[in-house]
Amino acid sequence: TRVRFTGGEPLVRKDIVRLVALTHRRAPQVELVMTTNGSRLAELAAPLREAGLRGVNVSIDSLDPDRFAEITRGGSLPAVLAGLHAARAAGLRLKTNTVAMRGQNDHELAALVRFAWSLGATPRFIELMPLGEGAKLPQAMRMTRADVEHVLGDLLGPTGVDAAPSAKDQGPARYAHARGDESRQVGFITPLSSTFCDSCNRIRLTARGDLRSCLASRSALSLRDILRAGGSDADVAWGLHSALGQKGQGHGFLD
Repeated sequence: TRVRFTGGEPLVRKDIVRLVALTHRRAPQVELVMTTNGSRLAELAAPLREAGLRGVNVSIDSLDPDRFAEITRGGSLPAVLAGLHAARAAGLRLKTNTVAMRGQNDHELAALVRFAWSLGATPRFIELMPLGEGAKLPQAMRMTRADVEHVLGDLLGPTGVDAAPSAKDQGPARYAHARGDESRQVGFITPLSSTFCDSCNRIRLTARGDLRSCLASRSALSLRDILRAGGSDADVAWGLHSALGQKGQGHGFLD
């Protein structure tokens, strides 16, 4: 029911608008969304919306241009902010993704929440995962959901974070309402402190055609090989079903 274009960075693909349009044309009943760093969103938000995209999750780890550039190794905060405003103007549903890091952006978390709310976006905080560049960072930088909740303090309502992922959102995030305003939420994605593997229904297809049951999984099924060998739609469906069936009770981030 939902396909997410992600990466890496999907907006560096030259034919990304065409890819979204082809997917929408082939399966108009499927909701199409995207996770992006927002660097090219200012120019592509409107074409993507016209092609069939319905929502974007934009990564933003700081509202300070210098700190943003440092965290992203050269990223431009003004370009991302322009992208967020363009996405809003195009009618795309907005969420922001922030990796909370002690000593880096922990003093900005409340400001990032208020900024997202000012755009009508839902802010989400993601625990720093030991993947890629994150594996090279000291463990002392990692902040759990409880750490972020403590920093946000009175911004959050008294009921706390939902015990289970939202069925409506269809993702791994758990949400807390804003104090005094249930129309505003803050999301938490907690792959380390509170795993969501038992309720995860996501599978990942890489640009090379490898189907993985989990972001942290090292095993994959090549749908590309199935298709190049003359496989049918039924063979591909078997692959999708197989990937879901191979989901584990947990991931290997801390192994």
